[in-house]
Amino acid sequence: MDNQFTLTACLHKIDVLRHTPAGVPVLDVVLQHNSWQEENGLRCQIKFELPAKIIGQNAQAWQHRQGEIVTVSGFLAQKSQRIFRPVLRIQHITEYKG
Repeated sequence: MDNQFTLTACLHKIDVLRHTPAGVPVLDVVLQHNSWQEENGLRCQIKFELPAKIIGQNAQAWQHRQGEIVTVSGFLAQKSQRIFRPVLRIQHITEYKG
C-alpha cells in the first residue's frame, strides 16, 4: 500500500527540540496550509493545520524557522500507540521557492 504525502505549507508552530532516549533529535511542528483547489469543476478554498514531526538532522536545521513556507514530503502515521490521529512524518523538507 502507498502512503506518500506532499504538501506546501507554512511552519506555523514549532515546539522545542527534544531528543529520544537514543539521542535522536525530534521536532514537533504544525503545518498551516491555505490554497484554492478545484473539485468537480468548482473552486474551493482549502485551509487546515496538520501536526507533523521531523526526526534526525533536519530537526536541528529547522528548529528556528517558524513562519517559513516549505514543501514537505513523507508519510502519515498515528500519533502514538494509543492515539490514532494522523501525524505527518516528514522525510524531506525544503524552503519553498514559489
